[in-house]
Amino acid sequence: MLSSYADAALYIDAQRKELESWIERRLAGLPDRQVLERAIHGGKRLRPIFLLLVFEALGGRDRESALEVAFALELAHAASLVHDDIIDWDDLRRGKPALWRQVGISRAVVEGHRIINLAFKTVLEKGIEISRIFLEAWDKASLGVLEEILSTTPPSQLLYLRIIENKTASLFAAAAESAAILAEVPDEVRALAKSYGRAVGVIYQVGDDYGEMLSGGGILRLVRGLGRVEELVRQGYFALKAGKLRELVKVWRALKGFQGYIHEVLKDSLREVDNLSEVMPVDANYKRLLREFPRYCFLQMVRGSM
Repeated sequence: MLSSYADAALYIDAQRKELESWIERRLAGLPDRQVLERAIHGGKRLRPIFLLLVFEALGGRDRESALEVAFALELAHAASLVHDDIIDWDDLRRGKPALWRQVGISRAVVEGHRIINLAFKTVLEKGIEISRIFLEAWDKASLGVLEEILSTTPPSQLLYLRIIENKTASLFAAAAESAAILAEVPDEVRALAKSYGRAVGVIYQVGDDYGEMLSGGGILRLVRGLGRVEELVRQGYFALKAGKLRELVKVWRALKGFQGYIHEVLKDSLREVDNLSEVMPVDANYKRLLREFPRYCFLQMVRGSM
């Protein structure tokens, strides 16, 4: 029975293995296979796994269609990372040289476009409705990145939430809504799934931002002068190793200088996830897994940034 972080991790690992096999199969024979493999290699696959989770929870049966859309989602994410690394001048991606460092900026830009084209071609074969959802999500994600680039001051709570909703939560919402369409559920359940996906995406991005803070990047630079920072970061590290989300939040709140509202965003989103999981028409095992998945994502993103 799925009831803990460890059980969720086992479930996610099993889904990841199946997805990796599917990706390898889909890339075989493609003319751009080598570049695609370099762009997509080593990811956590949390977005496509999330799609498969919602699809399963809602009783979906056409597994191959779900895997295809999950594959397209991972392609879209990989394309965004190719371009993000150029925008941020990041030399490394997942422990290896970023694609632009391997093939040059010009080719990396073009390859990023080709990857997203393959993603849209894949979902187009699954119908206009899912294609429309992907297109809207990609547009919102691009807008979120643009807002982040243009922002020159620490964002307000409203702006911060808008940026992460566009940049990250839109893709999770698209994944959940696409899964609901593939599972052929009623419109009201589809709406619940979309809202759930949005909340999970917010938690995912907050985890990424929190990880940067604990690693000394991002907003933590603003609090370097505080005498307690080193000790608080140490406490955060041990809370993270122990998987104690509540303790992490306490450390976060104690790091004065960091926008105090961000832990409220996390708390509100976790509450929303729990409420939506409860009303989703799925069995008890999946309700627990739907609650646990975003918490798993949060800890994974914090760990990945440290």
